Amino acid sequence: MKTKMLIVFLVVTLNFISCSPATKPAQMETAIPTASSTSTLPAPTSLAVSPTSNWKTYTSESFLVSLKYPEYWTIDTSGNAVYSGQDGFFQLSASSAGWPTVKEDCENAVQVNHSGKAKDYGTNPTLEILQVDHQPACLILPSDDQPQSKRGVSLLVVEYPDSENGHIRLLRLWADRNHIHDFIGTLKFVRQKP
Repeated sequence: MKTKMLIVFLVVTLNFISCSPATKPAQMETAIPTASSTSTLPAPTSLAVSPTSNWKTYTSESFLVSLKYPEYWTIDTSGNAVYSGQDGFFQLSASSAGWPTVKEDCENAVQVNHSGKAKDYGTNPTLEILQVDHQPACLILPSDDQPQSKRGVSLLVVEYPDSENGHIRLLRLWADRNHIHDFIGTLKFVRQKP
């Protein structure tokens, strides 16, 4: 009799401990749908750490932008200022003109690419229309047959928030394909100091 009571006590205790919130591992709820029921899975509760959280911030008073880049990259000032590391790069430029719009600028770059004058983005680049820091933007991603010498170069074109003497101003950011979306996520326009 004592043995049976001890076993019941152990089973109850183990069941209680396993159901305790402090010791119960996080589990996802699943259900087998039936003809009359549906269920949803709960959203994950852990927060993912951003890959850019330990990156440095680059701020340019000339281009009026800031963005994050890997902390181990360095600047090469031998030509145009280019930040780079063994795993990628970025370079900025800007223009002010009566045309083109962001979309026209990207379409023109793709047309020049297709004309054979330049094959910067391969034979079948992807053109995406998007918003960056609440501004119209477009992105050209290279196709898989992009020349190796181009290092996976992608082009982001973003319209500045303010025009210059009635002209549209465009920011161009060339970057490697592996980092371009991280730059898009961190790029912010800054106001010119008076």
